[in-house]
Amino acid sequence: MAQPLPPQAIVAPLEALSLWDELSGLCETLNALSAQVSQSLEQGAGPAVLVPLLRKEPELARVLREGIARCGRQSSTPQSRVRSKDLSSQLGALLETEQANQNLLKRRGIRLRGPRLPLSRLNGP
Repeated sequence: MAQPLPPQAIVAPLEALSLWDELSGLCETLNALSAQVSQSLEQGAGPAVLVPLLRKEPELARVLREGIARCGRQSSTPQSRVRSKDLSSQLGALLETEQANQNLLKRRGIRLRGPRLPLSRLNGP
């Protein structure tokens, strides 16, 4: 008779899948928020609308970065590699929208404080 798997052998992969789901959901939230910023900018919204939206982004981005770091410390499986590619696609779409938002903000003469990482550095050397 086969021995049952120890609980940690079952829980660890489930936790990893849960983390990927969490990251994917968080990325969807950031994409929706970024789209909302775009729409608000295109409609000429003022600071009362834009500032609260823009303040949410850095906190969500921080949580996303921390989650990605946690995924990087987990063992690589075929399923995690697929999920990683899916998340990369979501992040690519987010970066494109964020770049468009930066351009819209510039055209309106709005300057954001804080460091700005050029997209070229995110796409590799």
